[in-house]
Amino acid sequence: MNSNSSNQPHETLDDIIFEGRNKLYGAYFLRQEYKQIVKRATLIGVGAFGLALSTPFIWASQNSRDKREVEITLQDVKLPPAEEKKIELPEPPKPETPVEPVKQIKYLAPEIVTDEREIELPPTQEELAESKAAIGPENVDGAEIEMPPVDPDLANTKPVIEAPVHVEKTEESIFTTVEKMPEYKGGIRALGEYLNKNLKFPSQAQRAGVGGKVFVSFVVMGDGSISQLSVSKGIGFGCDEEALRVVSKMPNWIPGKQSGRPVSVRFTLPITFQIMEE
Repeated sequence: MNSNSSNQPHETLDDIIFEGRNKLYGAYFLRQEYKQIVKRATLIGVGAFGLALSTPFIWASQNSRDKREVEITLQDVKLPPAEEKKIELPEPPKPETPVEPVKQIKYLAPEIVTDEREIELPPTQEELAESKAAIGPENVDGAEIEMPPVDPDLANTKPVIEAPVHVEKTEESIFTTVEKMPEYKGGIRALGEYLNKNLKFPSQAQRAGVGGKVFVSFVVMGDGSISQLSVSKGIGFGCDEEALRVVSKMPNWIPGKQSGRPVSVRFTLPITFQIMEE
């Protein structure tokens, strides 16, 4: 073995690495001081961690010294009794002497209704004359009223018979627009089925290749019948006559109504004659 190596028993790994190199370089110094730096850093970290853990306990013990114990004693306090107030109730009203109602007989004003509604007829003049009751909105049982005495001078007089009045019957007005317009029984769909079933395309219109709409004007009377037919706008070639024929054979319509009663209404119906392409 070399004698020089035996003279250096404490040679470290850093000495071997930096052998023959400049040891004044910063890396050699850092390697020599690394263990001391790690120890100091460990001690500082442990100390800071311990201080952080102990701070709450130190703060709590410091606050507990400043707290003061206060003793509170509860006492029962007796309140004076409340004054009782007497409430004077008003005296109940004395019952009045019941008044016997006056006897009445119901009189109904005439009202326009449909045939399906049951009509309650008002009393006749004979019933009103024989009954000693006043006229009111409903029948009431009660005391009968005393009728005034009959004048003896007028008892034997005969009633004056007036001459009959002749009333001329005026024609019913024909409306163009009413509250409820007339309608074919079954609606528009039933009306279309009736026209498709009964309407025939005139042969002369087929030969001439003529088609279009014919506007038929007619009046739906108060009983639903059709009258006063006319063509307001036609296309000729027999289509106008065919439209009038079909409309004249229609069954009765549902009449129009104004103020709840059936009236006559003029109605215009367009009928289409369409050429079928082969």
